[in-house]
Amino acid sequence: MKQEDIIARSKAIEIIGEIHRCSEGENSKFYCLPVKIIFDNGEEKEYLLKAHGEPKTLYDFIENKKGLKDKMEKSFVLLKNGEILYGSYLAR
Repeated sequence: MKQEDIIARSKAIEIIGEIHRCSEGENSKFYCLPVKIIFDNGEEKEYLLKAHGEPKTLYDFIENKKGLKDKMEKSFVLLKNGEILYGSYLAR
């Protein structure tokens, strides 16, 4: 992925569902939380946040423990091809 592939950065995340065990194939080892990610270009995309093994991290996100939700809200990128990546490690 190249910097020019990024068309938007996340600015907010809204929770739109409940934590549940993912049920499809490879995802069945994860707990999922349906969210809507709002990007700085105005686009809104539904996305599943995932936690491996147990849902604790997702509960921490909901409760914003250690500022987790605040950090993650600004950490996703939207690519030209429509893919959403967790990009906190990407240079801004």
